[in-house]
Amino acid sequence: MSRHISVILDGVDLSSVAPVLIQQVHEDAPALELTEADRPGRYGQRLAARKRQSLRVAVEFALRERFDLAARAHWASEILRWSRGEWLELSYRPDQRLRVRCTAEPALTEARNYAAALRVEFTAYTVPYWEDKIAIAKTLTGTSAETDFPVPGVVETPLDLVVTPTGGTLTGFSVTAGGQTVALTGLSIPQNTALAFSRDFQDSLAIAAAGVSMLPHRTAASADDLLLTPGRQTVSFTADTACTVTILARGRG
Repeated sequence: MSRHISVILDGVDLSSVAPVLIQQVHEDAPALELTEADRPGRYGQRLAARKRQSLRVAVEFALRERFDLAARAHWASEILRWSRGEWLELSYRPDQRLRVRCTAEPALTEARNYAAALRVEFTAYTVPYWEDKIAIAKTLTGTSAETDFPVPGVVETPLDLVVTPTGGTLTGFSVTAGGQTVALTGLSIPQNTALAFSRDFQDSLAIAAAGVSMLPHRTAASADDLLLTPGRQTVSFTADTACTVTILARGRG
């Protein structure tokens, strides 16, 4: 693998944090959870589902400073601080990102060994897929609308929305996508205040306006999430006042 690799966390390149030479980047095959089911009318089991549990990326590098022990320890400390980032990008995966947690960090004792290659490992748990940095977006307007939306990626992808009432206070809103419906009642979203459908840190559906969760306003019949399979999907909404609704989806793979 080329030595001219950029490893970036939360927009900060490792090479800007410390004088390093990237030697290798390893991407392990994803850890899978396999679910089996009985074969109807037959003996044996069949594979019913395959789900990713985690995805690991390890970065090996060397410090360019060889002789100043204090400097090496300082740069190692800076790298530890940098490794606490959340979004990982690699230069050979342009326009993609991975939500990670640092799960193995370079020890200071290794930094004092001039010949040692340092290693930091990142693991993706909540979203063990590389996803597009830039979302596909489409904007609808009115009190109701329907569109044929191109869902990117190769696995199920969550749908995000930004709903901005333009005709007055929004008290009721419903969105249907891929046969799943989420309806909200009893709202009180002022005109020009955004209502956002997004993801929380567990990659579950979050709905909020002005920093306040609107999940308690879901109807009992609402779906738990808005997950779409890749391809063209129908997305529609209804609201009790005119709105601007921006639909967003990032491809995952």
